[in-house]
Order: sequence, then structure tokens, then C-alpha cells
Amino acid sequence: MAKIATLFVNRYQLTPQTSLPQLSSYAEELASKLSDGKTKEQARKARDQAKRRFQELGLSKEQADTLIPIRAPGRHVVERDPIKVIAQDIIKNNLSPEEINGIAYDLASSAPTTVAGNSRLNLLRKKLRSLGADYPITEATKIPFITEEANQIQARKRILRGINGYDCPEFFYLEKVQERLNECNITKPPSMQNLIDIMIMLCMRSADVKNLRINRYKPSRESWYNPDYSWYCIGYAKNKGEVEEPRPFLSMEKNPIRARELLIWIQRSIPDKFSFLLKDKDGNTNVAPLNQFLSCHRITSFILRKIGADHASRVHGGIK
Repeated sequence: MAKIATLFVNRYQLTPQTSLPQLSSYAEELASKLSDGKTKEQARKARDQAKRRFQELGLSKEQADTLIPIRAPGRHVVERDPIKVIAQDIIKNNLSPEEINGIAYDLASSAPTTVAGNSRLNLLRKKLRSLGADYPITEATKIPFITEEANQIQARKRILRGINGYDCPEFFYLEKVQERLNECNITKPPSMQNLIDIMIMLCMRSADVKNLRINRYKPSRESWYNPDYSWYCIGYAKNKGEVEEPRPFLSMEKNPIRARELLIWIQRSIPDKFSFLLKDKDGNTNVAPLNQFLSCHRITSFILRKIGADHASRVHGGIK
């Protein structure tokens, strides 16, 4: 699909100076050429290859994302969130706890894996809470043995990751990340690359970006590497509406003033300046582009956080 990307660049004289609105006008035509006669998986691979080729030809990541958005132009999805529909039916029909539990069991059992089934139950509870469901209703959706089995599976995967380790891509080497962080210009809107680098700086995962809230910023009393530096606290709530203590993220940036500037710079841009992080009508932030960016470097958000933690340990001389 690199050939199609090359033809587009030559035909429309695309350059790094081409505006995003102009690029978006070509998106539908490009989507048609990349998906014509292909299966869903083949079309996905074609889009990924074309994106890489656009960047090789000098376009920015943002320009490539505009040409090939996550959802193909012209395809509008009618309301088809089955879990949201289930939650609405539960509230509307005033079902008993036993009936709700049966629905939850069927929902989890229909998933391809136990972990996926448990994720469906978590999402169902989230939808119910957003609809104002009482505590007994959300409790009735819990299937303890499914949750326990899913947690055990995920725990084993974490252990295996720790045993097998990971290979840090050169793009995420400490020196390269530090160089990019030093070059960040906080007077301009941040790019996705800026966001990724600050996620490394704070040992964050993509999911952490969804609910990033800087409620307060100050060094904690307990320092683990040097009396002059410490943890940098930012507010973080796992679920919308929950009131929790601010969650501390370990920062590999030693200068607290610079760390604070970068934190505020990023927070003010989520999601207003990051078009790929715009929230949908349910208030959910789309972080799929972040994970897609990481997959191009053959890592996951879990490994990204581990890379950040390893960098922080090196910067601060390890745990004392």
C-alpha cells in the first residue's frame, strides 16, 4: 500500500506544509482505495502501511492520521453499544437482583475469554453508574468466580512479562527521550509524540491519560532516591465521579519546575488540542491512536510504563 501513498503525495503535491483541512478532504478517496476488495484485516494492514509510507515521504504523524483516521470517513455508526443498551433495559424494566445477575452471567459467558468477560462486566457496571443505578443493582452484576479467574490469568501474564523481560526500542532510549523532552516548546500545542514522551517521563500507561487530572502538585515527604527530589503528585481518578487520593506518578524529570510545566501543558491539551483524544458522546476518551503508535514500535502501554520506570531509576541513581 506504500504505492498508493506515494501516488497520493505526487498527485496532490502533499508536503509538510499542507493544511489538515485540505488533507481531510482526501481521506474518503484514500479510504476507498485502501479497502477496496480487501477483508477487514487486510484493510487494516493496508492503512498501517500507508501511514508509515506517508511519514517516510515527509508528512508528520498528525498529517498521516488526518489522511487515514481511525474510523473511515463516511462510515457513521448508529447506536450499537450493546452493553449500554443492556444497562438501559435493566434500569427501565426495574429488574430484580437475580434477573440482573443472570443477564451479567450471560454477558460474561458470551465473551471469547474470561478476561474479556470480566471486562464486559466492569463496563456494564460503569454504564449502570452513569445512568444513576443504585448500589444493589451494580452489585448484582458481579460474578466472583469470573473476576477471580480473570485476575489470576492477568497476574500470570504479568509474571511472564517480568521473567521474559523486554527489548527497549531505540526510539525510546533514555537519551533520546530526554533530548525530546528538553526540546518541548510549551508555548505551542503539544503533538502526540510530546504526549508519549511525557507518558514515559511519568511512567504512565495509555489508560492513565483518560482521567488525568492535576488537582495538586508538590513533592511528597518521602523521597526514595535523593533528599532533593521526590515523587510528583497529580490527581488521578480511576472511575468518573470517584473521589480518591491523588495518585503519585514517578517522574524521571529532576527539575520540579520543568516537570510541573510539562504536566500542566499536557493536561490543558487533553482533549482540546489532541484531536485523536476527543471524547465521544458518552464521555469516553479515545486512546486507541496512542496504543496504535506504540504497536508500531512493537511495545504495549504496559511496557511503556516499565520503560519509564527503568529510565527514572537510572536518572535518579536507583533506589537508595
